[in-house]
Amino acid sequence: MALSVQQLQGVVDADLNFASGILAVEYEVGVDQRERVRAVVRASGLGIEPLIAPSARQQSTAEARGAWWTARRQTVGTIVCGLLMLLGWTAGRAAEPAADVWSVAAYVGAIAIGGAVVFRRALTSIRVRSFDMNLLMTIAVLGAAAIGEWAEGATVVFLFSVGRLLETLSLARTRRSIRELMELSPSVAHVVRHGVEVDTPVAGVVPGDVVAVRPGERVPVDGSVVAGHSAVDESPITGESTPVDKSTGDGVFAGSLNTSGRLEVRATAPAAESMLSRIVHLVEEAQASRAPTQRLVDRFSRHYTPVVVALAVAVAVVPPVLGAMLGATWGGFEEWFYRALVVLVVSCPCALVISTPVSIVSAITRASRDGVLVKGGAHLETASRIRVVALDKTGTLTSGTPEVTDLVPIVDDDGAGLLARAADLAAHSNHPVARAVVRASEGRVVRSAVTAFEDVPGGGVRGAIGGVAYTLGSPAFVGSSGHLADATRETIAELEATGRTVLVLARGGLPIGVIGIADTVRPESRRAVEGLMDVGMRHVVMLTGDNERTAAAVAGHAGITEYRARLLPRDKVDAVTALREEFGLVSMVGDGVNDAPALAASDLGIAMGAAGSDTAVETADVALMSDDLTQLPRFFSLGRRTVAIVWQNIVLSVAVKFAVLALAVTGSATLWMAVFADTGMSLLVTLNGMRLLIPARTTQESRSGG
Repeated sequence: MALSVQQLQGVVDADLNFASGILAVEYEVGVDQRERVRAVVRASGLGIEPLIAPSARQQSTAEARGAWWTARRQTVGTIVCGLLMLLGWTAGRAAEPAADVWSVAAYVGAIAIGGAVVFRRALTSIRVRSFDMNLLMTIAVLGAAAIGEWAEGATVVFLFSVGRLLETLSLARTRRSIRELMELSPSVAHVVRHGVEVDTPVAGVVPGDVVAVRPGERVPVDGSVVAGHSAVDESPITGESTPVDKSTGDGVFAGSLNTSGRLEVRATAPAAESMLSRIVHLVEEAQASRAPTQRLVDRFSRHYTPVVVALAVAVAVVPPVLGAMLGATWGGFEEWFYRALVVLVVSCPCALVISTPVSIVSAITRASRDGVLVKGGAHLETASRIRVVALDKTGTLTSGTPEVTDLVPIVDDDGAGLLARAADLAAHSNHPVARAVVRASEGRVVRSAVTAFEDVPGGGVRGAIGGVAYTLGSPAFVGSSGHLADATRETIAELEATGRTVLVLARGGLPIGVIGIADTVRPESRRAVEGLMDVGMRHVVMLTGDNERTAAAVAGHAGITEYRARLLPRDKVDAVTALREEFGLVSMVGDGVNDAPALAASDLGIAMGAAGSDTAVETADVALMSDDLTQLPRFFSLGRRTVAIVWQNIVLSVAVKFAVLALAVTGSATLWMAVFADTGMSLLVTLNGMRLLIPARTTQESRSGG
């Protein structure tokens, strides 16, 4: 279809998106060929509607309407074709003299109605000199009619029509998932103006507007909460199954569901630029892209049809002519002509052509439902061949935010008092470690005022609380102005051995407590690493710029046996290169920004927590929308399943073709058997590919589920 449109004068390029059914046409300035494009498409038997600058909802409605009309036309045509066939079969068994005439007339009607679309497409393929399966089917039907095999010609058309209808209905299911994503965003937003809620089309909401989201409603735009508290289901965006608590200052995504309290959200982007809209756009682009296997099949199919036509001509002509020349009784021309028609039908590459795209589309759709954005089928194929995964530490294996993990009082047995005085001082510093102390104290202790505050860069802070001098900082900083007892030094050494950053709090020069701070390892890290090994990874390694001691501690918690510490960005690139040379294809998992060089150098770059980073969504090959590391084993498992199913489809298609082809040449196959095998295989590979829409549990999930 796209090739036919490209033949029009002034058309620069035409691309048909298999997943969404959208035809994108680029044409020269001043040469508007849209009407002729519509005429070409309709001439081939397909419906077409304009889609100009649509919103997600408008696009979804147009696609649904177009798919509905296509399915209805195919259903009606198939039913009428079947009824006429039944009428022809019944008339052919009557004893009246005119029965044969009525029978042939009914069969002709069945062929004309059931094959109208096929015949039109065949003519189009001849005009653009791109022979396809419709041409093969047309030649077969006309050939059957030429030798008086009206019943078999009608059977070919009917079975082919049934197959097309079943494929249309099956593929509609894969497209429906994208439409469902599009329809998640409501069409109306309750914009708060001067304290009053005004219902406004979502397209009219601009950044800065405040919208009210009531319990049970979906958030209309991306934004941040300015009032209210609620649990929000973000599963359409991040794949996270558990609702996330949201309160003032927290970000929310368009399409997420407000499950409980009322929220007021300040819009940070227009609806057309929401994370949901970008996800839909990226998924559609990915589904439209061709994986290497699909490109191989497409190239094969372009040269396949002319070869099949030549083979059929040889089957029809060579045996009877050669037999006559040699005086052998190999059968007459009509018998071999019939066999040639069977060869044409059974050789239609329907199943082979559809075997790869339906699997790729289903897999990408499944991944998007799980909160994983895959930029194209090529990345799924790459994922199936990955054997080593390199994981960044900060923000990937760890939460990326320092947290207080240990409170060890020395003088007093009061951990709360230790935390309170440390927070009093830390509140005046912007250092990330100081921020961790302040966060730990919120809601737990009563804070006091600080006077004579002093911030010593690289050391710590000093100040007076209630007239008493306090110091908070590194062991070296505090030890320089006071004495650290041996017991205190042992505590510090123990904490540092586990990768903690240590702060010492001193009162009047006397240490009164030790605080351990660490970027905590995600609780699911070990399970994710084990899952990666279960899905066939040969090696999992951690890459970090942190020190050796911290790297060892984090790797141990995550169950990783090899790590490389103190790496600069260029060192991580070198590490990826070395891993590739030793183990094969490498996937790098990072935050999509700081690890950009290593992500680009790897064979498959995967960005973590991409829902919070526009850059990660745009630059990564694969983007995990949430911070859930357990998505990694599921994704690699999906890649392996996808490639396995693609090759199952290809092998089955080719094997059945050759088997029935052999029967056709020997005269053991009929036309209706051939078309049944072709149509049946097309439906079988479609259904097999659609199995990828069903979530498959990894080994780790199976174990945890009992």
